[in-house]
Amino acid sequence: MRTELTSKIYEIMEREMQEMGPFIVKKQCFIIGADPDDIEQKDLPALAGKLAEVMRSFGGHQKAGRIYTEIKKLGDFEKMAQQGATPEDRTKMTEDLGVGSLYSGEWKKADEYFQRLLKDAEARKDARTRIRYLKLLGFLHQEMADFADALRYYEMALNAASLLGDGATVAECHYHVGEVHWHRGDFRRATESYNKAIESAAGDDVIIGQAHIGIGNIYSDSSETGRAIDHYKEALAHLKKTKQHQDIARAYNNLGDNYLQMGKWDDALHSFGESGDYADKGGWLNMKAWTQFNSAAALISMKRHDEAKQLLDISLKTLEKIGDKQGLGGLHHIYGMYHRARKDWNRMILSYQRALAIYIEIGTPLSVAVCRHELGMGYKEKGDAQGAKEELRLAIETYRKLKLDTMAEKVQADLAGM
Repeated sequence: MRTELTSKIYEIMEREMQEMGPFIVKKQCFIIGADPDDIEQKDLPALAGKLAEVMRSFGGHQKAGRIYTEIKKLGDFEKMAQQGATPEDRTKMTEDLGVGSLYSGEWKKADEYFQRLLKDAEARKDARTRIRYLKLLGFLHQEMADFADALRYYEMALNAASLLGDGATVAECHYHVGEVHWHRGDFRRATESYNKAIESAAGDDVIIGQAHIGIGNIYSDSSETGRAIDHYKEALAHLKKTKQHQDIARAYNNLGDNYLQMGKWDDALHSFGESGDYADKGGWLNMKAWTQFNSAAALISMKRHDEAKQLLDISLKTLEKIGDKQGLGGLHHIYGMYHRARKDWNRMILSYQRALAIYIEIGTPLSVAVCRHELGMGYKEKGDAQGAKEELRLAIETYRKLKLDTMAEKVQADLAGM
């Protein structure tokens, strides 16, 4: 029988996630070593942090913040961290508070916790622990899209790890630096950092696999699909030696996306199916939903419209429950493709506009450009030349800003043909 505290945690998660809530609580309890039927006060900081991390992945900082705030009402986390039995306990709880604040979007609070921990590590001249908090500060600023400071902290961690001769951490830091450069759109530096991660990984299949995904993403963004596919396959060769189910799912999903671009529908469906299977193993509900709407995109191109609609509707239910805004943007994008294929022009326009609103809100300009291009061609097929020209011009403008001139020229050719 569950304790009162345990029941309250399940109630919070069921309210936010319906029938998925208990599954998420149990999984995170097992990860932190807590009894899922007898959660204790001492478990709360770590459990709240893990739940915030998961919910940020599923539904963004807003949903994570709601859950984290509710769980914090069940115990005085600050007091617990201050009264830990040992210095190690106090440090661990403070770190849990920092992680929970990070994933729930309480960035100022997270910074305070990590700065406090960093200062303590420096006072103790504990170089390895110092590196850990530099990496966490780097990730915090990356989440905030403060890429200049993210890069500064990651490079400090990289230099410290190099001085220690810690090759594994050096490789990890090169990977994180690559991720920051990729987010900033500096593909040359990102590629250099990913390659340095591979070179210094000393056979670490996780880092090597993640770095190959990063390089694959760069080639994919540059429309070099063949080279992107090669790197995703190389990533899978390494990651399948590990238990990194989420990274394997990510590699398969990205591989499927590139098969879609090449018109290899069967290969795309196979890749999305594999991604969904690994997403299930890793408990990654949002990725499972992503593979469903991505599979629908392949099915639409194969004119298997009824199957596509069924997958889209299933994906919609999951994404709305978990509040995955980025996923909902992609889903409405594919709904736009579906309605365009069915020549249901009003629904097509509405779906693409919904996708664009989300893409603009969350700041994914490449998706905005692709979506505008497709909507423009939909207007053209509808016979609305003015609507088509407006969207195609906006797509060209966005591609030019992203320095993706090849893509801009493709849209320019479509515009010139009107």
